[in-house]
Amino acid sequence: MLTQLAVGWLLLLAAVLAFVGGFVVRTLVGRHRERSGIRKVVGGLRGNVVGRVLFGPVTEDALDDEELDQLILMPAITVSCGLCLTSIFLLGYEVLT
Repeated sequence: MLTQLAVGWLLLLAAVLAFVGGFVVRTLVGRHRERSGIRKVVGGLRGNVVGRVLFGPVTEDALDDEELDQLILMPAITVSCGLCLTSIFLLGYEVLT
């Protein structure tokens, strides 16, 4: 069974991985935006109902830099901040007890 301290450190590791992974994926998609596979995936994700609800309507090109930041980078930052705050809570609680 994992202790609270171990879970806190694992959550902190997951936060770092989500943060770095978001930047890596954003960089790779930005560099290879002209490939047909990336155009299909990003266009399909942004063009359906779920994509419009989650990310809003596409104003220009779905592979524009601002649109890619909104699609990839901002969710990665949000998830990593949530994981980091949870891990800080768990680690801080372990220090207090």
